[in-house]
This record gives sequence, C-alpha cells and structure tokens, in this order.
Amino acid sequence: MKIVKIRRVGNSNVITLPREFEALGFTPGTEVAIDYTADGGLHILPINKVKQNFDDIVRRVVAEDREALDLLAAYDRGEPRGHGK
Repeated sequence: MKIVKIRRVGNSNVITLPREFEALGFTPGTEVAIDYTADGGLHILPINKVKQNFDDIVRRVVAEDREALDLLAAYDRGEPRGHGK
C-alpha cells in the first residue's frame, strides 16, 4: 500500500501514482476507468483491461444464449418464428 496526497491542479483533483505502478500498465497517457466502491474507496482500471473484461463477458453471454439471440435476430429480419410456432 502506498500513501499519496490528493492535489488540486486547475479545476481537477489529482492523485499521483508512484512510478512502480508503471509496470502494471499505469503509464503516462494511459486512459483509466475510475469507479466508486461501496466501502468508500476508488477502483482504478486501465481501459484496455475494462475492454478486455467487457469483450470476455459478451462472448460468454453470446455463447450461453446463442439460440435466443438467433431467434431475436430472425424476428428482427421478419423471418418466421422457429420451433414450429
């Protein structure tokens, strides 16, 4: 755990990250997502990790619900409903 101070720069509050966090992907110019946690903290993730997590979830949902998604796509195209209905 590192202790750092929140500083004001212009109209923003800034938290400086020690350089050792660069090895974890927190390099200058890296976009991050910040979320407030229920316990009063902040959760910071590099955007590339957020996108990767999102893509993984989408792939899993599509794989699990392929039949329902195919039925919805057919409905959107105006095709007759499947399964003899």
